[in-house]
Amino acid sequence: MSTIPITEFFEPRTLAEPYGYYESRRPDGPVLDVSTPDKETYLVIGAAAIREILGRPEVFSSRPIGAQGVNVYPRAEAVLKEKGFGRTPQLIVMDPPRHTAFRGVLGKVLRDKRFHRMRPQIRAVASSLIDAFAPAGRCEFTRDYAWKLSVLVVADLLGVDRGRIDEFKRWSDAWVRPLLQPLTEDEMIDCVTQIAELQHFLVGELAARRESPRDDLLSDIAHATFDLGQGEVPLRQHEQLGLCELLIVAGNDTTANALSLGMLRLVERPDIAERIRGDGRLIERFAEESLRYEGAVQNNFRTLTQDTELHGVRMRQGALVLLSWAAANRDPDIYVDAQAFDVDRASFRTHLGFGGGIHSCAGAALARQELVESYDLLLTRLRNLRFDTGFTPADVVRIGGLVSHGLACLPIRFEVASKSNCAIDPSVRNQ
Repeated sequence: MSTIPITEFFEPRTLAEPYGYYESRRPDGPVLDVSTPDKETYLVIGAAAIREILGRPEVFSSRPIGAQGVNVYPRAEAVLKEKGFGRTPQLIVMDPPRHTAFRGVLGKVLRDKRFHRMRPQIRAVASSLIDAFAPAGRCEFTRDYAWKLSVLVVADLLGVDRGRIDEFKRWSDAWVRPLLQPLTEDEMIDCVTQIAELQHFLVGELAARRESPRDDLLSDIAHATFDLGQGEVPLRQHEQLGLCELLIVAGNDTTANALSLGMLRLVERPDIAERIRGDGRLIERFAEESLRYEGAVQNNFRTLTQDTELHGVRMRQGALVLLSWAAANRDPDIYVDAQAFDVDRASFRTHLGFGGGIHSCAGAALARQELVESYDLLLTRLRNLRFDTGFTPADVVRIGGLVSHGLACLPIRFEVASKSNCAIDPSVRNQ
């Protein structure tokens, strides 16, 4: 097969709005050779090919995510070690058996009963945020609702002071920024300096929980154990930090972006907003279709541990493989009229919005609750959702990189309706 120039894919405008690129490349097959002179690289855009990769973790390794060499500066790494605690082990770049052990820890601390108890808190937080901006009849949704809700929910889950949400947002942004775009060495040093601040904060909180446990996630992590085949042992400090960093970043950035992208659909399609309002079943379907249609996570990475073949394409050991969740979620071989937004889609939960395989999102249940509860409350209390005066569809700016995807801002206007009679009773809905 011929090599497709990768420069077009890595252009900022393509990363921000990649769907046209994917559709233009589908005739070239589900596996695209986008190698450079320095690195054998493949971009996988077919859903079947991606699911095959997900089922072969021993061949398509998740370690290391930094294989592409972007934003890796020795001086920045030295600053993180000097000012913080260095790079922490991250579940998303682990392979079995280590991944299996740490995923087991995460499963225990993110148990379903804890998520279930979060529902009233999610609704209370959502209501208070709407109370704050509703009287004005307008808001900047990403700032006034999406990121605040996601940060506050994670803060409550971890058990940290809500008054520190601005710091949490700043720390989370610093963690995610290198995943969005190439940075200079100085910019990367600024990011790791803020990550070091987060690490010191977490070390202090974890120490306090070891002395005086509470009913929160930090206490569970502070006392968690894992087994790599030699019996249960406590998590070490850097392993605890790795779990905390993952929860903060995934819970804040990904959920906030998903909320904003869903609200964009409601503003663009008032017919859908009117149709799903008051119908809990359709609101859940809307949330799932939003994740399929334009997800908050676009791509993931794998590295080949051996020579292999995928859908007729030969690949060599050490090659970098980019898995495009976004392209797979609009694969016409899987979804009828894949480019259309359809809340009646039969296969509404088959998307890869939360990844798949052994690395599927452990917090998917919580994220779904945040999305569904939010859309229910927002649609009940706000009517005639529309872009703010002077803001048009052409002004919508997407921010994206190889991994994260969202909106720069979303100014909206609306009329205020009732504060009660929401469609969904969280005490009776099943997930």
